[in-house]
Amino acid sequence: MNRREFLHGAIAAAPLLAAPFGTGRALAAGRDWGLQLFTVIAPLEKDFEGTLAAVAQLGYRTVETIGSFGRDPALVRRLFDRHGLTSPSQHLAPPALYASFSAWTRREISTEQNRDTYAAALGLDQVDTVVADGIRTAHALGQRYVVWPILMPPHLASREMVDGYIRAFNRAGEMCAKAGLTFAFHNHHREFARLGDAVIYDLILAGTDPALVKMEMDLYWVSKAKADPLAYLQNHPGRFKLAHVKDMAADGDFAVVGAGVLDLPGLIRAADRAGIEHLYVEYDRSDDPLRDVRDARTYLDRLG
Repeated sequence: MNRREFLHGAIAAAPLLAAPFGTGRALAAGRDWGLQLFTVIAPLEKDFEGTLAAVAQLGYRTVETIGSFGRDPALVRRLFDRHGLTSPSQHLAPPALYASFSAWTRREISTEQNRDTYAAALGLDQVDTVVADGIRTAHALGQRYVVWPILMPPHLASREMVDGYIRAFNRAGEMCAKAGLTFAFHNHHREFARLGDAVIYDLILAGTDPALVKMEMDLYWVSKAKADPLAYLQNHPGRFKLAHVKDMAADGDFAVVGAGVLDLPGLIRAADRAGIEHLYVEYDRSDDPLRDVRDARTYLDRLG
């Protein structure tokens, strides 16, 4: 069982992204490479503080959370402070949802059960409640961005449903703005499917208020969908504020950052030009997460 099975079924591999994007400043100079802590979720579940300490020892100072990992956010904040970590953003995960996710990572429930929980917990009728919980957690963790993590297949089944989420995301943006925060949406591959004559992701971009709803681009999933991340970044300056830096193996599977076929230097330069503020390393499936985030960091620090 793995996260890929939970998030999607098998889909065709995307072509390489080969063309570099500009020259720009040295990519590694003074940059704070972040880490989406999902990448190390297995060791976190076994030894939460010890894994945070290990992450900090590898040189990561900025992390993105999954809610507050089912823990008291005040406790999580104290542990972050103790180990010199800051967290600008979270993927929304209220306690009940994280409990299912945690059980799934321990293989106590099936992929199908966890998928069903996500579809229900992030249903259209739950958006305001989930976002309100995220706002409280964000304040406790000192975060600025509250990120909607995923839309499941039932959420994208009709234009009526998509339009409902667009309206809900605009409300979420207003809720976050009133709380001094920023709402954002994280993509997977499925939003680049067509619904009628329109691409779902384009509907979300066009239908949500750019002042209230920002985007977190997952470089792997955009590429996996055979969409063009460079075009989205170039055509929507200021809209993308966060990104997941991930890599793709030649067969289209996940790869450790720097070990795959994506033109990460070109994409990172494009991210800089588009105004992205935080770049998070992520690797969805790893047998040795701390080794892989160490290798990713070594690769990124060598970029010039």
